[in-house]
Amino acid sequence: MNESAVIYLAIGEDESRPVVEQMLKSLHHSVPVVTDSGMRLIHACEEKLPDLLISGIHLSDMDGIDALIQCCHVEPIPSIIISNTDSYDKVRKAMEDHVMAFLTEPISMSDLKPAIFLVQRRFEQFAELRKENQELKAALETRKWVERAKGIVMKKKDVDEETAYRELRRMANNRRVKMIEIARTIVEGTELLED
Repeated sequence: MNESAVIYLAIGEDESRPVVEQMLKSLHHSVPVVTDSGMRLIHACEEKLPDLLISGIHLSDMDGIDALIQCCHVEPIPSIIISNTDSYDKVRKAMEDHVMAFLTEPISMSDLKPAIFLVQRRFEQFAELRKENQELKAALETRKWVERAKGIVMKKKDVDEETAYRELRRMANNRRVKMIEIARTIVEGTELLED
């Protein structure tokens, strides 16, 4: 992630909000959304996703943790919670979503800078793991369909496993589709094998 990030900031306390905003700008981050409202934060995320969210626990219209969770419903966004208490019970719920750091007020530049760096790096790792997980699921799904289709081809054409696999590959190549599509079509009972 870039050194300079686009950060949306929501803090309910009027005295804290400009202080944190100034710290972020001093660290060369862009802060186009600064609000005390959870709904404003949610609407801003619906319009355009930031690189990072920072929210206080108490906002003017709702709980900051709930606002962050709603912001992350469509697309995960790395987030930091700032609290004026050191009660971790309230923050535990947030850690289950995409809140990756918790800072207790008063915060300083020496707290904020490494927290942003850490959250960005952890989120990159999270995104990589998520991508790998999706790829593994897709590979397992493809394999399941191909194995079933191979069995059907072996039975209908009285061929061995390798020949059945080559036949599936040939059909996929001829139709310029993925193997899983051919396999699904065969398993779901269409007449592709008559070609």
